[in-house]
Amino acid sequence: MDAEFTSTLEEAVLHAIRNERSLTRERSGLRIRTTITCISVSFFLLLISLLAAQGQEDRRVLRTIHEVNQLTNIEARNAYSVRLEGTVTYSDPEWGLLFVEDASGAIYVNVHGMKASYPAGSRVKIEAVTGPGDVDTVLVNPHIEILGKSELPAPERRTLGEINAQKADSRLVSTRGVLRAGDQPWKRICFRMFDGDVSALVVVPQLSNAEARRLVGATARVRGVSAVHIDQKGKVVGALIFVNRLEDIEVEGAAPSASTLAVIVNKSNPVNDLSMAELRKILLGERTVWRGSRKIILLLPTVGSPERQTALRLVSMDESNYKQHWLDKTSEGSAAPAASASGFAVNLVADTEDAIAVVPLADVKGSVKLLRINGASPGDSGYPIH
Repeated sequence: MDAEFTSTLEEAVLHAIRNERSLTRERSGLRIRTTITCISVSFFLLLISLLAAQGQEDRRVLRTIHEVNQLTNIEARNAYSVRLEGTVTYSDPEWGLLFVEDASGAIYVNVHGMKASYPAGSRVKIEAVTGPGDVDTVLVNPHIEILGKSELPAPERRTLGEINAQKADSRLVSTRGVLRAGDQPWKRICFRMFDGDVSALVVVPQLSNAEARRLVGATARVRGVSAVHIDQKGKVVGALIFVNRLEDIEVEGAAPSASTLAVIVNKSNPVNDLSMAELRKILLGERTVWRGSRKIILLLPTVGSPERQTALRLVSMDESNYKQHWLDKTSEGSAAPAASASGFAVNLVADTEDAIAVVPLADVKGSVKLLRINGASPGDSGYPIH
């Protein structure tokens, strides 16, 4: 019982007692009966009034997203009724995802098991109840009616750092970074976007295609809905940006060419930058150890592949010359570099501290570190490996 209820109850009892005293003086013969009756009736009426008010409060209907977002996850378990209108900012029925904004805020609507499609920009009327989400309150058991078409709200400009800090959760955002190939086994276009050491997964509800692969390595501005990436144990492991269409990824400047190669190392390797002269020495076996005397493990593209030809141009050799060079080196006790498919090379580098590989930029994932060459990254005008 809260303080307000207690205070009101005390006032009612005192009022009843005063009535009792007055009635007692007038009707002394009915003193006991009158006293009990007055107090009981007053208390009963007060209790009904307060319970009705509490019931009215419990049955209140939330009509804006802001009202819903004010609830804690514990309060959301009360399944408050919600009736509101808003604009769809992202929809993926197969994954049970629907994000909606109104003038007061943004929210996730759980549409798992519903086959209906709600295209971005649809104006919708939603009747649902509140429920606890992985992070904040969500809407569950929705009944959704499409009212028509609407303009998407203007996206909030956010850094990847702000998105990772959940400062724009469920909001339509615009952010900037460098796109790398995604490392998720999802049937979706998937990138990992980097801004320095900060990253987020970018997901487009389409199957991967050549157009998407051409964006790898590009600096781009992405428009999508900010969300959190939850692992199977319910732990937040990073940020997600859900993008409605590939066209919502706008490349700034020229995208890297399909022949652009990348030099990658394990994430634990302290090296961030190599000069072309240093890279040539590694490719020729003239430098065989990292700092600290750890032996370099070199991986090159498979023989006959276009990327291998590009790599060999860096040392001004063709395949036969390079093979003879390493035959001479192996007679001196040096190990020839392994030739492997790019996917295998990326995975091996991710698992091997001292490995370095030259691979197509389009195959680089967030599980490895991408080195700058002569201070330039793939996509920069001065990048020399393409």
